[in-house]
Amino acid sequence: MSKSPEETRILGACLAPVLLPGDVVSLSGDLGAGKTVFVQGISTALGYGGRVTSPTFTLVHEYDARYPIVHLDIYRLDSFQEVLDLGFEELVGPNSIVLVEWGDAVAPLLPKRSLDVVITRSEDIDATDDRTLVFKPGAPEWLSKLDTMKTTAEALLNAASTETSGSPRFWDASASGGLGRRANEGKATGEAS
Repeated sequence: MSKSPEETRILGACLAPVLLPGDVVSLSGDLGAGKTVFVQGISTALGYGGRVTSPTFTLVHEYDARYPIVHLDIYRLDSFQEVLDLGFEELVGPNSIVLVEWGDAVAPLLPKRSLDVVITRSEDIDATDDRTLVFKPGAPEWLSKLDTMKTTAEALLNAASTETSGSPRFWDASASGGLGRRANEGKATGEAS
């Protein structure tokens, strides 16, 4: 579970070291769920020192980092054709890490091996900063990458947390046969709550 925007950035930063050119990460969730905050964590961890904002109006931002990063926001596009006219097929190539906000809207256009990250807000009105992040790997190679991310994220989130519960914050949803939730329990590779 991410309990703050800073923890969402930490989760993004923990995914960054396993990303390579050609990887595509699709981000979905409601407005304000934390998609851009997650991208900020990835970009900073990959060495980009500039400001990372949502490309809602420009549609595409490119960041010069350890590997080139292409950050797309397709929220304002109404059709697959508009996405293709943007040069989507060229942007989603082998030379960059591609991060697509609202990627669920163009799922048929994404490579089958992409990673889907679904970010949802807590339904608890007293936990306005809490987010659940569900990681859905599109290919087997993501499993080891997410395992590496999980190990790093557990350590960093525990170090940054003021809570002393020590309970795991990750749960492997695939091990239980689906993307379920466990009350008051953390999540692993499949979900980080």
